[in-house]
Amino acid sequence: MRVSKISNVSRLRHPYTRRLLSNLIGRDPNRVFASTPAELRRLVRELTRNELIRRPARGKWPIAWIVHHLADTEVGFAFRIRLAMAESGAPFQPFDQDRWARGLGYNRRSVASSIATFTALRRSHVELLTLSTRGELGRFGVHEERGRENIERMIHMLAGHDINHLRRIRAIRGRLGRKNPA
Repeated sequence: MRVSKISNVSRLRHPYTRRLLSNLIGRDPNRVFASTPAELRRLVRELTRNELIRRPARGKWPIAWIVHHLADTEVGFAFRIRLAMAESGAPFQPFDQDRWARGLGYNRRSVASSIATFTALRRSHVELLTLSTRGELGRFGVHEERGRENIERMIHMLAGHDINHLRRIRAIRGRLGRKNPA
């Protein structure tokens, strides 16, 4: 099953949801969702360790931290997707990305390991989507801050989140004097 395209976000109440889903207007969320692991690998492939950990500005995350964040977000959503699929209506606990960065040692982690985690989980999600029916994509959980989110919406959120962070990595590469791969 393929998730639907996003054409308008003006009726969405939650600002974070609206911001992420606005990244998908005019794009195929299925393609974004499936292609992100390869794009992420391309963007970090030739960067040195120093480039990966260099902060682009005070208080801003370096590329390595963004990669770890993408992997950890995929872990969190892996649980949410499976919970919604198996126990529709279950509650979702939000998580604080800055606490995760501190608590999960983003300054010490391996970028290669985070990319491997992200890639494996994303492949699993693509497979689940392929096997899912429209009814299964409608199963949902209840997010403490954003309310009811079905599996299709979670895939949209992840794809919009991908676009957001891939843009950020491209911008940091530019500040490092690195051209972005085609």
